[in-house]
Amino acid sequence: MSWNLEKVNKALEMIKQKAATDAEFRVLCLNNPKEAVKRATGMEVPEDFKLRVIDNAGAHLTVVLPDLQGEEGELDETELAQVSGGARSKNSLALS
Repeated sequence: MSWNLEKVNKALEMIKQKAATDAEFRVLCLNNPKEAVKRATGMEVPEDFKLRVIDNAGAHLTVVLPDLQGEEGELDETELAQVSGGARSKNSLALS
Protein backbone atom coordinates (compact mmCIF):
# COMPACT_ATOMS: atom_id res chain seq x y z
CA MET A 1 0.00 0.00 0.00
CA SER A 2 1.22 3.49 -0.75
CA TRP A 3 0.59 6.78 0.97
CA ASN A 4 -1.79 9.44 -0.32
CA LEU A 5 -3.09 12.64 1.26
CA GLU A 6 -6.16 10.95 2.73
CA LYS A 7 -4.05 8.22 4.38
CA VAL A 8 -1.58 10.79 5.74
CA ASN A 9 -4.36 12.87 7.30
CA LYS A 10 -6.03 9.79 8.79
CA ALA A 11 -2.68 8.56 10.18
CA LEU A 12 -1.97 11.95 11.75
CA GLU A 13 -5.33 11.95 13.50
CA MET A 14 -4.82 8.40 14.79
CA ILE A 15 -1.35 9.23 16.06
CA LYS A 16 -2.40 12.48 17.75
CA GLN A 17 -5.36 10.82 19.47
CA LYS A 18 -3.29 7.89 20.71
CA ALA A 19 -0.40 10.12 21.84
CA ALA A 20 -2.84 12.29 23.81
CA THR A 21 -3.88 9.37 26.02
CA ASP A 22 -1.04 6.81 25.90
CA ALA A 23 2.20 8.00 27.57
CA GLU A 24 4.23 5.04 26.28
CA PHE A 25 3.11 5.66 22.68
CA ARG A 26 3.87 9.37 23.11
CA VAL A 27 7.47 8.52 24.05
CA LEU A 28 7.69 6.23 21.01
CA CYS A 29 6.49 9.08 18.78
CA LEU A 30 9.24 11.33 20.12
CA ASN A 31 12.02 8.72 19.98
CA ASN A 32 11.09 6.70 16.89
CA PRO A 33 8.31 8.39 14.89
CA LYS A 34 8.49 5.96 11.97
CA GLU A 35 7.89 3.02 14.30
CA ALA A 36 5.01 4.92 15.92
CA VAL A 37 3.42 5.43 12.50
CA LYS A 38 3.85 1.74 11.72
CA ARG A 39 2.26 0.68 15.02
CA ALA A 40 -0.65 3.09 14.63
CA THR A 41 -1.37 2.47 10.94
CA GLY A 42 0.35 -0.76 9.94
CA MET A 43 2.08 1.17 7.13
CA GLU A 44 5.79 1.78 6.70
CA VAL A 45 7.12 5.30 6.28
CA PRO A 46 9.48 5.46 3.28
CA GLU A 47 13.09 5.24 4.45
CA ASP A 48 14.14 8.44 2.67
CA PHE A 49 11.23 10.43 4.18
CA LYS A 50 12.22 12.63 7.12
CA LEU A 51 9.75 12.58 9.97
CA ARG A 52 10.14 14.56 13.17
CA VAL A 53 7.75 14.74 16.11
CA ILE A 54 8.08 17.39 18.79
CA ASP A 55 6.43 17.65 22.18
CA ASN A 56 4.09 20.59 22.64
CA ALA A 57 5.09 21.01 26.30
CA GLY A 58 6.12 24.62 26.69
CA ALA A 59 6.17 25.32 22.96
CA HIS A 60 4.82 28.66 21.91
CA LEU A 61 5.25 28.59 18.15
CA THR A 62 6.79 26.27 15.60
CA VAL A 63 7.64 27.76 12.22
CA VAL A 64 8.18 25.57 9.18
CA LEU A 65 10.44 27.30 6.71
CA PRO A 66 9.71 26.95 2.99
CA ASP A 67 12.01 25.00 0.72
CA LEU A 68 15.20 26.83 -0.18
CA GLN A 69 14.86 28.53 -3.56
CA GLY A 70 17.43 27.90 -6.28
CA GLU A 71 20.29 30.36 -6.58
CA GLU A 72 19.24 31.30 -10.10
CA GLY A 73 15.88 32.65 -8.96
CA GLU A 74 13.90 30.04 -10.86
CA LEU A 75 10.17 29.83 -10.25
CA ASP A 76 8.81 26.79 -8.45
CA GLU A 77 5.99 24.75 -10.01
CA THR A 78 3.24 26.72 -8.25
CA GLU A 79 4.68 30.10 -9.24
CA LEU A 80 5.23 28.92 -12.80
CA ALA A 81 1.61 27.71 -13.06
CA GLN A 82 0.33 31.09 -11.84
CA VAL A 83 2.41 32.98 -14.38
CA SER A 84 1.69 30.70 -17.33
CA GLY A 85 -2.01 30.45 -16.49
CA GLY A 86 -2.50 34.17 -16.92
CA ALA A 87 -4.27 34.39 -13.58
CA ARG A 88 -4.85 37.88 -12.26
CA SER A 89 -4.95 38.83 -8.64
CA LYS A 90 -8.32 39.80 -7.19
CA ASN A 91 -6.68 43.05 -6.12
CA SER A 92 -5.43 44.01 -9.58
CA LEU A 93 -7.06 47.01 -11.23
CA ALA A 94 -8.72 46.77 -14.60
CA LEU A 95 -7.68 49.54 -16.96
CA SER A 96 -10.32 50.98 -19.26
